[in-house]
Amino acid sequence: MAKNKLIGRVLATEKNPTTIDEFCFWTNSDTKLNAFDIVKVEREDGTNTFGVIESISHITDATSFLTNFISSDFGDVDISEPTFRVGMNYARAKVSYNTKGDYTPVHNNSKVYLANLEEITFALGLDKVENPLVCGSLKMYEGTEDEVTLPVNLNAKFLLGSEGAHLNISGISGLAAKTSYAMFLMKSIQDTYSAKTDEDDSVAFVLFNVKGRDLMAIDCPNEDLDDKTIAAYKELRSCVHRLANLRNKVCRCEIVTNASSDAVQIS
Repeated sequence: MAKNKLIGRVLATEKNPTTIDEFCFWTNSDTKLNAFDIVKVEREDGTNTFGVIESISHITDATSFLTNFISSDFGDVDISEPTFRVGMNYARAKVSYNTKGDYTPVHNNSKVYLANLEEITFALGLDKVENPLVCGSLKMYEGTEDEVTLPVNLNAKFLLGSEGAHLNISGISGLAAKTSYAMFLMKSIQDTYSAKTDEDDSVAFVLFNVKGRDLMAIDCPNEDLDDKTIAAYKELRSCVHRLANLRNKVCRCEIVTNASSDAVQIS
């Protein structure tokens, strides 16, 4: 397993202490992070605390906005600021998980890392989903060389019964890809249940076509998929397989999949 990338250190001050719920950390100004990315904090007791980034800010040693305005010759947009400002980026993260259930605040200057696929999975509780059915994917550190794609599962029993049987897909008419997502989810259901041998644990589809000719070719491969989209489907399937293999390493991971599924043919 590749070594986690160190990206910063925890900040704890008199006015902004770390708490059981959140912490802040500084990072290099050229480090690209996004809201909802997962980070890992290495604690002194050997455990790891994970946090979800909520906001990213940049500060300087200027005492106020007015200071910067005056430094630019009282608002001259063409002048280069003559005074060098010391600045840094910092992020605020909400605590989501600790490997030993210890939620005491993380300490100042603790190392902050990017998380790997396995760590992100249990930090978000995705390894606890029973009767897993792939319903989509998440991307962490998107747009960087450290980008991680992982599948998201829901409990099939709450979608198909016996615990429940309802799904609401909402969005702007004609723009939100609601029908496309419904097709994706039906394909996932089909692939998952076609691998089951128990006849009592099966599904059947009843479709009411309100989309005209759009749904008359759902049994055919989609010829309009570009290489990027095809690669994304293949990566999603690959991630599912990798997570399934983690069952030999992490007893809490129970993600399964159908090795013969071909999500690229979703219309």
